[in-house]
Amino acid sequence: MRHLLLFLHMLGFVLWLGGGLAAMNLGIAMRSAPPADLPVLLRIMGRVYRGLLLPGVLLGVISGLLLTLRLYGSALGTNGYPVALMVMQGAGLLAAGIVLGVSLPTVTRLGRLDPTGAQAPLFAALRNRAAIAGAVAGILALIALLAGALMH
Repeated sequence: MRHLLLFLHMLGFVLWLGGGLAAMNLGIAMRSAPPADLPVLLRIMGRVYRGLLLPGVLLGVISGLLLTLRLYGSALGTNGYPVALMVMQGAGLLAAGIVLGVSLPTVTRLGRLDPTGAQAPLFAALRNRAAIAGAVAGILALIALLAGALMH
C-alpha cells in the first residue's frame, strides 16, 4: 500500500508542477497577446487548472496525508520526524491552499470577464493576483519538492 501511495503522491506532484509550468507559460504569452485572443487563452488556462493542477493538488495532498497517517505508530513516529519531512508537508499544504483558495477561483473568474471595456481594470487586477498567487504557490511547491528530495 505504501508504494501505491508514493506513486500517487509523485503522480500528483508531476501533474501539479507540470500544470503550473503550463499555466505560467500561458500567462507569459497573454502579456503580449492581442486583447481579442485573451478569452481563448483564458479558456485554455482554465482547462489546464481543472485538468492538471486541480487533480494534481488533490492527489498530492490526499496521498501525502495518507502517507503521514501511516507514519503514526511506526519507528519514525516514536523517534520524531525529520525536518525535511515537516518542511515538505508545510510547504505543500500552503501551496495547495493558495492554488485551491486563490489561483483556481481567480482564473475561473478571469475566464468570465471581458478583458476590454468596463471590466478591463478588474481584469488587470485579477490577472496580477493570479500571477502573484501562482508564483508564490510555485515557489512553495518547489521548496516541498526539494525537501522531499533531501529526505531520501
